[in-house]
Amino acid sequence: MDEFLLNVDAISFSYAKEPIWNNVSFSIKPGEIAFLFGSNGAGKSTLLKCLAGWLRPSSGKIDFAYEGERGSLMLVTDVPAFYDDLTAQEHVSLLLKSGEFGGREAYVDDLLEEIGLGRYLNQYPSTYSRGMRLKLALVLALTVRPKLLLLDEPYGALDAEASAILDREIVRLCEEGSSVIASCHSRSPGISPDIAFVLEEGGIRRA
Repeated sequence: MDEFLLNVDAISFSYAKEPIWNNVSFSIKPGEIAFLFGSNGAGKSTLLKCLAGWLRPSSGKIDFAYEGERGSLMLVTDVPAFYDDLTAQEHVSLLLKSGEFGGREAYVDDLLEEIGLGRYLNQYPSTYSRGMRLKLALVLALTVRPKLLLLDEPYGALDAEASAILDREIVRLCEEGSSVIASCHSRSPGISPDIAFVLEEGGIRRA
């Protein structure tokens, strides 16, 4: 396990005894970028939630090298949720004050401006478009610098400029030794993954 950041061993998942996928096994090393492909309904979101600990597989085992370490693993869903009574700026301030993120204020400010949210920070995320909510969630996740970042369909709601910024930040994060797993319908035009998987009912295979 020492050489792997994440090791997934023969996990399966079922809803009401209906199998979604079976016998999924793969490993991710530090610094690797992995893309997860699959048709609608293949269970990509479910797999990411299992990796994040939000759902429990029906069988099998998931080993994460930083299990239990706060902020070491983050999942950005395709429809991120936020506090109803906090503005976007208050979400950012709460994050910066709640963890060991000192010195990252300039990074956050620059990224928010670059990704197009700078003018909208005093608004509530509930007033944002889906793409704007996703941008905010990505900025918050990238600020934490998790060891493993899980992204559920991150490119579908982003414009071309934001997609390019995300590509750049994914590469930077992985250069620091973290890893990223992103579910996608198609490859991002600006980034090449180290590993690509296809999720199917029978399991998972290398693309």
